[in-house]
Amino acid sequence: MAMIGGVVNRFVRNPNFDSSIWNRFMNRGSPHANTLTVLEDPANQRKLFLIGTTNSSTFLAKRTRNLIRAERPDSLLVQTNQDWWNTVKQLEGVHTQADLNEYNELLLSANKYQIDNNPRGAIFRFRLYSWLLVMSAMKRFPRDFHPFVPGLEMKWAIEEAENLKIPVEFAGLQLNPETLNALQLEKRGYDLIPLVYRCMRSLHNSHWRREKQDHYALLEVLGGEAFAEVIDKYRICWFSKHFERISPRQKQIVVNDRNVDLFHRIYRNLPGKKLVAVVNQWHVPGIEAHWRHTTGTELQGEPINPIGDMDIEKYMEDQLVNEALRDFVSKLTKSEPATWQNYLTMYHKETMEAERTRHVTFLGANDPHLTHDGKLYHYMATPHDLVSTHGTQDLDSATDSRAKKQQQKH
Repeated sequence: MAMIGGVVNRFVRNPNFDSSIWNRFMNRGSPHANTLTVLEDPANQRKLFLIGTTNSSTFLAKRTRNLIRAERPDSLLVQTNQDWWNTVKQLEGVHTQADLNEYNELLLSANKYQIDNNPRGAIFRFRLYSWLLVMSAMKRFPRDFHPFVPGLEMKWAIEEAENLKIPVEFAGLQLNPETLNALQLEKRGYDLIPLVYRCMRSLHNSHWRREKQDHYALLEVLGGEAFAEVIDKYRICWFSKHFERISPRQKQIVVNDRNVDLFHRIYRNLPGKKLVAVVNQWHVPGIEAHWRHTTGTELQGEPINPIGDMDIEKYMEDQLVNEALRDFVSKLTKSEPATWQNYLTMYHKETMEAERTRHVTFLGANDPHLTHDGKLYHYMATPHDLVSTHGTQDLDSATDSRAKKQQQKH
């Protein structure tokens, strides 16, 4: 069953705004908890080990290899293609991610962009490469942090799966032919001037600007490998939302639509009861949302209490006392109340002007709406001791006596 609406990329908005810069960076979660999500399918007794990778950490590559060796899954999905694997398995002397980084230029040959050699293809090629140029200048990742180039974690996962005779599903690179075709069909979002303007405007808000400074300062201090180990779901969602602020339509294709494609490959194509999927980390929130929606395992959070710890009884008592005192004062002064609102704040504004309120709500000292169904309230000992008497004789007699006194003066 398809989801209604899109996946929400949630992140914490500057959670340590008031703290010192030494405590502002990142959470204290472990690398395993940050990058590994275990999902269940109770109806089919299936379990998915969903691993998010930024292809930059040797430590996480060892974790993934040990996980496959210990769990012995029935099938494995990796977000790369067969050409990349045919190239990387021939490399020798690769023991760390830093060793594999030396071959990045060679491994980029697996990115085969098949664009038609015609005027339409030439226009798209110019749009695509100019867009990639602006996005590369915007992110400015160091050489040891390259989340979109398959790394050691993919290599060791495939090697371990082949040693254990586990079938491997190649889901394609980040820009696979289907994604490239969708980008070509989308004509909006490639104009350079609006694109540069959105890049600059994306950091106009001080919160976004401060958070980006924190992210890149941490990346510069720790380095790519250590930074990859501390990226949790909130931080990766921040990068997704920042990408959406710059290129919303391209983000829909590259991230959201690819989330659906990867989920379908995992849920429909992978055989067996125990599954392992190694995908780019910014696809993890979307795949998790689609899996939980399809299997009926959504996390039920505590509902929001609309009234919280509000004292309802005290509020109702204050309303009653305020209304009674307003009627009592209006009866003594023989005039309409200054306002029918129960409280004023610095942002308060009357919904009606005074003259219209006077004619609509108050008709004079004998106005029956001044009382409640013809009952006059008389103030006795305290505001809480309110006694009602039927009829309007007291008010009428008071009005007549006052008129006689005025005539005697004249």
